[in-house]
Amino acid sequence: METIILRGDSKKNSRLILKLAKQLNFSGKKISAVQAEELGIAISIDNGLSTGLLNEEEKNDFLNRLK
Repeated sequence: METIILRGDSKKNSRLILKLAKQLNFSGKKISAVQAEELGIAISIDNGLSTGLLNEEEKNDFLNRLK
């Protein structure tokens, strides 16, 4: 499975890309700016944990501050 994240300012072009993805048997989903930010945070945390730049305690402290 491959994942591609695209970001653009044109609603018309976004719809075109989603339509093309469907024709090519890709699944696509439009997400909000908030969802994109949350996804970025999750990816950053995962990368930090896997590289050792972040430990579980630091992760938990950070997530608790978000609440």
